[in-house]
Amino acid sequence: MTATTRAGAVCRPVFYLLFATILAASCYSSSYRKEMAANTDLIAELADKLGDYCQAGFMVNDRQVSSEEMGEFYYALKKARAFASMQRGEANRASYQDFTVMLTQYTSFVRAADEYRLGGHTDEARLKELIAQRDTLRATASRVHEDLKSEQ
Repeated sequence: MTATTRAGAVCRPVFYLLFATILAASCYSSSYRKEMAANTDLIAELADKLGDYCQAGFMVNDRQVSSEEMGEFYYALKKARAFASMQRGEANRASYQDFTVMLTQYTSFVRAADEYRLGGHTDEARLKELIAQRDTLRATASRVHEDLKSEQ
C-alpha cells in the first residue's frame, strides 16, 4: 500500500462516521414548536386532572389521593422547568415568555392544591380559588399555542 492509499483508507471510515453522526443528529434534533406545544399540553392536562381531584375532594374510587400520586404533578413541573431551561435561547419569543408564566401559575396551583388536599376538609371558597387558578393557567396555555402559530 502506498501512503496515499493508507490516508484514503483512514479518511473514508472517518467520513462515513461523520456522515452517520450528522444524519443521526438530524433525526434526533428537536423542534421548538413541537416540544413547546407538547409541554404546554402536558401541563394544561395535568392542571385539569388536578382540578378534577380538587372538585372530587381528592377522593378516587372511594380512597384518598396519596402523596405519592401527587408526585405526578411535581414531576411534570420538574420536567417542564428543565425543558424551559434548555430553551433559554428562545427567551425572546412570546411563546417562551408565556410558557414561563404558565409554569409559575402551575407551580402555585400544584402547591395550593396539595395544601388543600392535606387540609382534609372541603372549603368552597378555597375550591373556587383553586378552580380559578386552573382556568387562568388554561388561558395562558391557549396563549402559548396562539404565540406558536404566530411565530411560524
